[in-house]
Amino acid sequence: MIERYKKSAELDPNDADAWINLGDAYYDENEYDFAIESYQKAIEINPYFPEVWNNLGLSFSMVRQFKEAIECYQKAIEIEPDDAIAYYNMGFAYEDLEDHDNALKYYKIALEYEPSYTDVWNNIALIYREREQYDEAIECYKKAIKINPDEHLLYNNIAIIYYDNQNYDEAIEYYKKAIDLDPNNAELWFDLGDVAYEKNDYDLAINCYKKATELNPTFIEAWNNLGLSYTFTEDFKESIKSYKEALNLQEEDVVLYENLAFSYTALNDYDNAILYYQNTLNLDPDNISALKKLGRIFCDVKNNYEEALIQFDRVASLDPSEVDFWESAVRCHEKLGNPEKAKEWIELGSRLKTNDI
Repeated sequence: MIERYKKSAELDPNDADAWINLGDAYYDENEYDFAIESYQKAIEINPYFPEVWNNLGLSFSMVRQFKEAIECYQKAIEIEPDDAIAYYNMGFAYEDLEDHDNALKYYKIALEYEPSYTDVWNNIALIYREREQYDEAIECYKKAIKINPDEHLLYNNIAIIYYDNQNYDEAIEYYKKAIDLDPNNAELWFDLGDVAYEKNDYDLAINCYKKATELNPTFIEAWNNLGLSYTFTEDFKESIKSYKEALNLQEEDVVLYENLAFSYTALNDYDNAILYYQNTLNLDPDNISALKKLGRIFCDVKNNYEEALIQFDRVASLDPSEVDFWESAVRCHEKLGNPEKAKEWIELGSRLKTNDI
């Protein structure tokens, strides 16, 4: 297509339409520098095409030359003052420059000429959301929904605001509406699962995360969160299956290793718990939580006091305020016949109790 339009422009260099077609072809192929050159050629021939100024502005925006883009949109508006698209593009360019006041100004002008412009309502809402003006953002989204009730993204965006403000019932309602419109969207199911998880509705969370993994079997976060939800329902066998599915997709992951270790501990499968806590520490040697839990297993279950003390001493060296296991450390030293060391840990525990550390 590009070659055909190039030939047309070469045959008649004064044919503005040929340059416009060539610019459009370059734009469609993401070749924005060439698109800019072509649109500029067309404007040299006829500077009174508002659509060309708009397209030139879009091309400048795509190469992050936003000031040049704004100048082009201004030209389009001078030629056609009631062009809602030009005002919208102007607002978008100002938003890219993080000039939200001017972005809102031009978005609102666009709505004066085209009140049903849902993209404008959506973008205004995003600015209000960033400014934490949540009521105004929700109002904009609801206006957009009245205009375009079949756009799942609008329901999703309202749900995000409700979720961020811990209004979980409303968030669930809007995520469900979004899912009704786009039932095969794994991200929406995952997001609904997150809301249910935060609400401690683990049955709903499990259903949502399972659906997300059915739609996208490589969705690592969904597998992990499914495992967490099973953990909170104390279905540790299922949580282990979920974490292992995630590990199949990502061989080494500190969070997954630690979650597996916790589930194996809950099943009294201490050998596997030790294995996964050790895997955790291989990746994150300063993980205090894993060190403490591994130390307790060695001390309280395996009676391997030397190994337990290695973990406990490591925690004490990293953060002495974290030695809430000091009684276990005392017992280890007593079992090993180290009364002086046991006394040191007793003193450390006493200082901890009195908040001297």
